[in-house]
Amino acid sequence: MLAADDKATCSISTDSPVISGTLSWLLCAFFTLSYVGSLYLARAGRLAFHAPPVDVPNGQERVRLANEKWRNDPQVIKARLKAVAVSTLGSCAVVVCVVSKFGSGCRTDDRSSFSEALSVLGLSLPSVNLNLWSILRPHLLAPVLYVGPLYIMLLDTTLPFQRDWDFKRDVVEKFTSWQGLRNYSIAPATEELVFRSCIISMMKLSGATTKQMVFAGPLWFGVAHAHHAWELYNIYGRTKSALQRAVLTCAFQLTYTTLFGWFTTFIFLRTGSVYPAITSHTFCNIMGLPDPGYGARMFPRQAAVIYALHVVGMVAFGFALGPWTK
Repeated sequence: MLAADDKATCSISTDSPVISGTLSWLLCAFFTLSYVGSLYLARAGRLAFHAPPVDVPNGQERVRLANEKWRNDPQVIKARLKAVAVSTLGSCAVVVCVVSKFGSGCRTDDRSSFSEALSVLGLSLPSVNLNLWSILRPHLLAPVLYVGPLYIMLLDTTLPFQRDWDFKRDVVEKFTSWQGLRNYSIAPATEELVFRSCIISMMKLSGATTKQMVFAGPLWFGVAHAHHAWELYNIYGRTKSALQRAVLTCAFQLTYTTLFGWFTTFIFLRTGSVYPAITSHTFCNIMGLPDPGYGARMFPRQAAVIYALHVVGMVAFGFALGPWTK
């Protein structure tokens, strides 16, 4: 996606190790700890829970006390967004320093260290030699996978410009709120820059194989969500059952974030660009996890079509994954 010639993509596709595996591992750990740790550095971004243990119905949160700070409080979100932005810039700066010192294994005479680092990070702009379809198709893989949920939205008349869709509510208010900025803008961009651009590029520069990067690299992304267990334990009531639910929820998060990481790592390596990973991340955050059972309950007459389209989406996604990232 970056360019049609090898010269523009060689810094992300070289198999010649330029840093050691130990250094790569340490840098990956640093990027992860820096991102997660930044959430708790500023006092305004730290969560506060004061409620005593309380039993709550399964699947529900307890009542929030007035003197508590939860992750969706605007002041918490603002502090954390600033923190992860600084952390992400710092991680990218480290990659620039590594490339400046060690190179990427294929430096050319007409390429500066900074432009070479941008290529390694997947931040270079698409080549002018590419047509519009070649540029757009990696960004469309996630919508193909979600053809089933999109059909449910069509039946529910909540797709853009349908009867129950409202521009002010579903675009302006949703995307400009603090939660919207976090979920659909800042978090997808910073997480992909750190856990794809920085971590995967360092693994690549250490000579890691494609399988190692695709299947092992995203584990850092999954592990980075483990800190949510403490928050869930508190909002579920700080009981034994709350602990069990928190652990199960985090295990589920580890599973689907790792699966999603396989996908975004694959398209990052195939296209040499982080932009399709960011747009896919944003789209999936907007849509949430597919739930064909919900659609079937809401529209029982179309249940068979709903289930079928979920399968069609997965099959079409599998067929398109290779050709659309070529």
